Amino acid sequence: MKHLKPIRITALVLFLLSLFAAVDLGLNFLKATVPSLNDGIGCFSTLHGLFGIFGDSGWSLEVYLHAFEQSVWAGFFLFVINVFLFAMPNIMKKR
Repeated sequence: MKHLKPIRITALVLFLLSLFAAVDLGLNFLKATVPSLNDGIGCFSTLHGLFGIFGDSGWSLEVYLHAFEQSVWAGFFLFVINVFLFAMPNIMKKR
């Protein structure tokens, strides 16, 4: 099962990155819904501040919500993959 170790590490890192992105987008969506914090739709994203990955125009509450939903589903999918990969050695031992 040593050949699975790099795959498990990669899957875990991808899950952690997707979790960070989901939390970041969720907080950004919540802050965008509070009108007293900004004049229009503000960008409070840590990811955008560090990497500029979200762009600067075309964002609306619906786009924030859709991006947040997609990141949560991606995180869930990666979580299921991680559970499977970390449980596989125990399943294979029992055979």
